[in-house]
Amino acid sequence: MDLDDLRISRAAVVTVAQAASVFGVDVRTVSRAIENGELPALRLGRRVLIPRLPLLAALGVSVDEGPGVPDAGSGDR
Repeated sequence: MDLDDLRISRAAVVTVAQAASVFGVDVRTVSRAIENGELPALRLGRRVLIPRLPLLAALGVSVDEGPGVPDAGSGDR
């Protein structure tokens, strides 16, 4: 997975391995960042998942949510 794949993905979360691939670092580096509180993560049982939108925000990437997601400033009510 690369940054473009992450940006266009519709998944709510990514795995530690996918995040490591985006960053171009080892999985252990991402795991340490999670443990140190530098990267947000969710634990579901034994799985560790990283929310995609906060990850993109941390990378400074804006995301177009596409159709079906209302824009808060659109004025359509």
